[in-house]
Amino acid sequence: MAMITNAQNTFAQVGIREDLANVVYRIDPEETPFQSNISTSGRATNRYVEWQVQTLASPSLSNFQLEGGTIAATAATARTRIGNRTAISAIDFAVTTTASAVDVAGIDDELDEQRLLRGLELKRDMEVILLNNQAQFVGGTQTATKCAGLASYITNTDNAGTNRFTAATGDGTDAWNFTAATTRALSLTILNGALKEAYIDGGAPDFVMLSPDKKIDFSGLALSSSISGAVQVRQNISKTEAATIVGSVESWLSDFGSLSVTVNRQMASDTSFLDITAFMVDSKYAEVAFLEPMQNRAKGITGLADEETIFANYTLKVGAPKSHAFVSNLA
Repeated sequence: MAMITNAQNTFAQVGIREDLANVVYRIDPEETPFQSNISTSGRATNRYVEWQVQTLASPSLSNFQLEGGTIAATAATARTRIGNRTAISAIDFAVTTTASAVDVAGIDDELDEQRLLRGLELKRDMEVILLNNQAQFVGGTQTATKCAGLASYITNTDNAGTNRFTAATGDGTDAWNFTAATTRALSLTILNGALKEAYIDGGAPDFVMLSPDKKIDFSGLALSSSISGAVQVRQNISKTEAATIVGSVESWLSDFGSLSVTVNRQMASDTSFLDITAFMVDSKYAEVAFLEPMQNRAKGITGLADEETIFANYTLKVGAPKSHAFVSNLA
């Protein structure tokens, strides 16, 4: 069928108004699971934040005493004093007066919109910094201070093949050295080996955090019939019910307690460490402490533009480092 001769049509029509939805769609991930699962209400009052860690003496197999005898005083187990540096993370942005004046679809105020977007970006930056294998750095007038990430406080990992790495001290002053390490596939044996170390030390991790790639691997461990040691939960479905294919795992009943399984999108941004690491975190003993909470600071008018900085001055407090565990270099 052909178009009627000389009929006005949209291919030649002039003046058609644009059809622009009055909404802006944003799909970039903004979740920060690590910060969401631990306390972020901590308060820092100095650029160096310290706390004390107490451990108990090892159990004794020879604690037998003579009846009526004199018992000598046992030496106290000294507390350990560790700390972390506060670090400043910031993002600058500017909006011209003209950009604020024009009518933009889906945006009421361009400056407010940029504040929102840069704040989400800053929170994502903080997420990967707080988790990373980064030692604290004191900094100076010409160099930025760095806070230590969670990995540099953890000493519990699977003990198989310890020649694969040089472990961190566990006080945030140095990082793990994986230079000579070889990758290995994620397995329940590896995870349980690291979790066991934290359990022996008194920890009780309540969530395991994985990158999207490792989350797929983890689900595969539990759902694959060829993997021994993974108990599958099955459900009878009546003839009137629609069947559901279960393809993921949301909780893990390990040998040492139940852990929720959390996937962290932000870990995928660092392929050298975070993307190939699984953290097992005891949320009671991790906290973000702020010397200066996230806030906007106007830099004034530069020409015909408004310029601002959004920043936070913060650190990570790992109250009991031995309560956590992790495994890295996962293929």
